[in-house]
Amino acid sequence: METIKCHHIRYSEAPSDGSHPEWEARIGEVPGVDGVCVDPEKREVFVEYDLLRCCEEAIESRMEKMGFVLETGFLQRVKRGWIHYTEENELDALRAKEGHPCCGVEELERKKRGLK
Repeated sequence: METIKCHHIRYSEAPSDGSHPEWEARIGEVPGVDGVCVDPEKREVFVEYDLLRCCEEAIESRMEKMGFVLETGFLQRVKRGWIHYTEENELDALRAKEGHPCCGVEELERKKRGLK
């Protein structure tokens, strides 16, 4: 399972202070973020990050603290929610592969059959 993620995060307003190179540097300070590109014309931020070290929700939080206003249209809210949901599931699946008891299907099957 690939843990390097690339996403475009759309915003409706940028911070009133700084410029896009400064914004890129500040977003890039989030642990796990490997690449950032702010496109003021398209009003979006392209991020590349390692899911094992951070998630899109943490990046969005940093952006909001900096003064970005994330786009609130229906499709953008659904897209961000879907990404958060799938990232949680991917992390749960990775934990299960490492032997964490999160959702071990094999363990459930053994219990169902009365085996230990």
